[in-house]
Amino acid sequence: MVVAGLTERDEDRIYNSAIFVDENGKILLKHRKINVLTIAQDLYSIGSKLSIIETRFGTIGVNICADNFLNSLAIGHVLARMGAHLIFSPSSWAVDADHENTKQPYGREWQKSYTQLCRLYGITVVGVSNVGWITAGPWKGRKVIGCSLAVGSEGEILARGPYGPDAETLITVTLQAKPRIVKGTQYGQFLKEKGYIGP
Repeated sequence: MVVAGLTERDEDRIYNSAIFVDENGKILLKHRKINVLTIAQDLYSIGSKLSIIETRFGTIGVNICADNFLNSLAIGHVLARMGAHLIFSPSSWAVDADHENTKQPYGREWQKSYTQLCRLYGITVVGVSNVGWITAGPWKGRKVIGCSLAVGSEGEILARGPYGPDAETLITVTLQAKPRIVKGTQYGQFLKEKGYIGP
């Protein structure tokens, strides 16, 4: 099975989309990015729904990149409350051309948001970023730097990719869906007992 990010045209609209494809090539789930960055709002339309899919590996949710910003983490909360054991998030983590990773290590913001979701719900979140230089469009001149990240159900880092526009790497990680112990309105008390304050 494959999760892939792509640009989708639907009549006169363009979406930053991701699809979940099964072993027979059938698209089981499609997500259109909701938290579209200001710099891209003239290009991409805003997605309008969230969904999950049950598979033999567990229940899968898909979102995209900035959908997991701390200030938009409600998207991940909803996927988790819908029953996702695993959230996959195709990303394109870009920085300015002169960004120096030794001075400003990349990825802390993703680790913080992924860890929060994983610890609260006992799920796994995987964000995978491409690498390379951006040569056109609103991000022209920036570099996409990898740093792909997998965080497990206790908030532990399962895998982290290297940094850099040339840091193309194949990383494998074994994931296992952790059984869910609550659902529906049970989440209010469950999350409160974990110290969560929020909607």
